[in-house]
Amino acid sequence: MAGMWTSAREVVGRDGTVERRKPVSGDLHWDGTVWERYEGRRWTHAEYALRPDRLRSSTPLHDDPPADEAARSRALALAVEDEVASNGATVVHEGPSGVVLSHRPSVSHLLHALLTLLTAGLWAVVWLYITFTNRDRRVRLEVDSWGNVWARPITPS
Repeated sequence: MAGMWTSAREVVGRDGTVERRKPVSGDLHWDGTVWERYEGRRWTHAEYALRPDRLRSSTPLHDDPPADEAARSRALALAVEDEVASNGATVVHEGPSGVVLSHRPSVSHLLHALLTLLTAGLWAVVWLYITFTNRDRRVRLEVDSWGNVWARPITPS
């Protein structure tokens, strides 16, 4: 759901308090099976966690002691490594609040060439449009106090 259409629900704020209200970015919510984090437009699951089993426990995360800085840095580094190795992401920026990654969806030029031949060149317009409007999709990976890494989409302005 879009951010302005998200209804009130029970959320856990950054300070650990549980209340029923419209979520704001960074709020946590137990959906019955896993903890989710609100990213301004939608609820997301953690991309990586030091303790993945912990995200499947209904006990509020705020009840756990925070992970130390070294463990949080290690979690973020492992998540970045996984995104780069598995999904072809590129590191755009490393900062104090997280890492910005860029994903560029690939265009299947062989498929588009075949479709252009089969349609006597008509598909070339679609192929050119897809090729020139194919933009990077950027995401910021942020690590929370407990070593869970969350992806926040970055929308171009």
